[in-house]
Amino acid sequence: MPTPKIFIKRTPMRIGITGSSGFLGSHLIKILRELPGSEITTLKRNGSEKLPETDELRSFVHNLDLIYHIGGVNRGTNEEILRGNIESTFNLLEAVNKFGKPFPRIVFTSSSQVYKSVTQPGKLINESYKAEPTTLFGVAKKTAEDLIRLSGFNYVIMRIANIYGPGCQPEYNSVIATFCHKSANGKPLMIDGDGRQSRDFIYIEDVINALVLAGTNNNKPVSGIYNIGTSQTASLRQVIQNIKASGIEVKETYTPKVSVGQNSFSLDASLFKKDFEWDPKTRLCKGIENTLAWFQESITS
Repeated sequence: MPTPKIFIKRTPMRIGITGSSGFLGSHLIKILRELPGSEITTLKRNGSEKLPETDELRSFVHNLDLIYHIGGVNRGTNEEILRGNIESTFNLLEAVNKFGKPFPRIVFTSSSQVYKSVTQPGKLINESYKAEPTTLFGVAKKTAEDLIRLSGFNYVIMRIANIYGPGCQPEYNSVIATFCHKSANGKPLMIDGDGRQSRDFIYIEDVINALVLAGTNNNKPVSGIYNIGTSQTASLRQVIQNIKASGIEVKETYTPKVSVGQNSFSLDASLFKKDFEWDPKTRLCKGIENTLAWFQESITS
């Protein structure tokens, strides 16, 4: 992954990352470790039930200039989702307030699921679109956003589209991960509905570049909420066609059922592009090719 354009302070920057062992966090930490003048510390969780204790949080937030709050839970029981996103965020902010530096920057990875469902498929929505989540995960992320917004700290809240790429976890991170994993293993794909439901899919490298810019661009001290997406949608049928284009045989079955809580809209990321000089580079066909190759390699290794 190429190192993105950065704006590191001349003095050493102490950076903390929650969720560093997850899909997004593990990619981010690889890039941050390459940045000059930075010192990285991480906060990991042992399973979805146990949250970090006060002593762990005190040690983690001590003297941090920048905190990437990536840790969260998007699958599990209702209690796990609420505690893993809301309570964990509250506890982190309390620890920063009591034990951390006065004015750290917090970069929070939220989700497109905070937005209200759309009636027009493929609609392009910006940050002013109503945030009325229809899933518990969306509610949890929106609540975490509000806690950060009211904390008094400098923040960048990033409402990210559907992330995929090498290292993503099937049945958890992305439908592209699930489709690529099953296809690489010769298993049939089961699609709820006719496959025409669409999503805004964004490749992991493009998200990591956005995260680094959000944290290190010291020319943008003002807090804000930003969409991170490609500004276009692709249907599940298009995803499958891209997998087939690799030469792999894919068998799919469509059912009348349609998944609940899946919004067919794209995120208008023009505000983040303007403020941080960012642009997603990876086309869907190339991203799926890379993801499928990663799953195929993991089978043979």
